[in-house]
Amino acid sequence: MQNNTAMSIPLSEIVTLLDSELRIAEIRDASVAMNGLQVENNGQVSKVALAVDGSQQSIDAAIAAGADLLILHHGIFWCGLQAVKGWWKHKLQSCLDHNLAIYSAHLPLDMHPVLGNNAGIAKALGLEDVQPEVDYHGTLIGLSGIFPGTVGELEEKYSEITGAPVTGVVHDTTQPAGRIALCSGGGGEEIYQMQAKGYGTYLTGEENHWVSNAARDMGINILFAGHYATETFGVKALGELLAETFDLPTVFIDNPTGM
Repeated sequence: MQNNTAMSIPLSEIVTLLDSELRIAEIRDASVAMNGLQVENNGQVSKVALAVDGSQQSIDAAIAAGADLLILHHGIFWCGLQAVKGWWKHKLQSCLDHNLAIYSAHLPLDMHPVLGNNAGIAKALGLEDVQPEVDYHGTLIGLSGIFPGTVGELEEKYSEITGAPVTGVVHDTTQPAGRIALCSGGGGEEIYQMQAKGYGTYLTGEENHWVSNAARDMGINILFAGHYATETFGVKALGELLAETFDLPTVFIDNPTGM
């Protein structure tokens, strides 16, 4: 995903492409997501950085890499309305002082059928007959598909593709996985929906104490690979899209939280 071509593309062209491809204006999300362009730069982009989270570390790494656009899955406004002082002023000032534009896509990126986090996981797992699944406030953001192997093999594959240790509840590793459901990030509480729909195995990101107990009670296999590790797929895919479309150099900033 690296390219050393020295060139500059109007920021507006990149934003137009991403807004359209990700259906930013159509997909409902939490107000703090503030999907789309969050910070402007001077209007030109010569290098793109990509990261999962809009932390100060991610911003500093993007600046150090010479990027003038940082694309995020979790944007910089998750903290909600803040007085522009202290750590928050420092974060905004870092972007403004170093001509760093910020673009973010949360649910629009989770659910994209090709570029999304869940689409990336499904493809990497080798799922067959992939279908939209996992309802989140009226929007299908996750997927289901058939895994041609056992639950134990699925657990190993999930760890392999995310690069993270997998935890959770597994009732029988030798059982064929069959049709499973998956939802990246913090989708654990949707296990009740999965039980109602008859799924025997559910893959998600962030580990949840109460959900683990529910999985034991319900007899459902639930696999957690971490919120961060399950949400690197989408921004990486956006980097590949921009590299192919605009011939821009891109860099992925790996800044795991361990959660």
